[in-house]
Amino acid sequence: MIPSWRTVLSKPPRWGGAVVFGVSGAAAGFVALAWLSLYPALPQDLAGAPNLDARAEHVRIEVSPRDSVDGWYLPARNGATLLMFHGYGRMHDRMWRYAQFLEPAGYGILAIDFRSSRARDRKPTTLGGYELPDAEAVLAWLERRAPNDRIGLFGESLGGSVALVLAGRHPEIAAVVADCPFSSGKEAIEESAERRVHVPRWPTGPVAQGLGRVLTGHDPEALDVRPAAAALSQRPLFLVACVHDNRFSLHQSRSLWEAAGRKDTLWVVPDAGHNEAWLTHRERYERSVLEFYALHLRPRVLPAS
Repeated sequence: MIPSWRTVLSKPPRWGGAVVFGVSGAAAGFVALAWLSLYPALPQDLAGAPNLDARAEHVRIEVSPRDSVDGWYLPARNGATLLMFHGYGRMHDRMWRYAQFLEPAGYGILAIDFRSSRARDRKPTTLGGYELPDAEAVLAWLERRAPNDRIGLFGESLGGSVALVLAGRHPEIAAVVADCPFSSGKEAIEESAERRVHVPRWPTGPVAQGLGRVLTGHDPEALDVRPAAAALSQRPLFLVACVHDNRFSLHQSRSLWEAAGRKDTLWVVPDAGHNEAWLTHRERYERSVLEFYALHLRPRVLPAS
């Protein structure tokens, strides 16, 4: 039987189910995106550099009584060791593109996998919640292993921000190179959403923060790197920023440079994307970094026995 027009009009539209379905779908999409952000793919990214894994000593460094970080260590021949931190969605082998010109100059190298980038019992990326304790543990290990070495830091992106905070806490760290770091977790999330994923900062930022807290137990916006940069006002810092960075604006690196006293090099690369300065200006990049470390990582003069 075909219903009359009065019967049809008397029934309210079934929009409630559609709305619930749409909201549920959006929520599921946010959760899926958050999960992929916490556990990104980890491609090997040597960019033609030799893989130094076989030459390095594989070490396991305790972070807590039940957990540890994997490191790859090449001892120094010039009295200075560089602790190297990879960026988001990368592993220690990313650092071999830089170690391949630093290690021949005599520098020791300690490259690590953050626990958020390891194969076994992988932790979520937390923009500092796990990564900073990892860095603290590795620094302590290096100071025990090579107590007379001068220590420098090198970091890309997330690793650059971790390096800055670690240096701010430890005055014994003599020099820092940070390639495209972020100035705060909040700005990293908001700008990456806008520039890389092409979604608005709001509500993406608050939603990502809330999901990050629920899924990891850590606030992904908690890390503020600027106070650490300010603590480096009396120590050397080399910052690299790229105009075509699809994650972070120049404002972030510039704010760190200003916080550190505007005394250091801020190399703004006009024709490169995120962490691409070495690819586009390899000769200048390597020369500049080598000159920076040579100037600021002179070996300690030990007292006569």
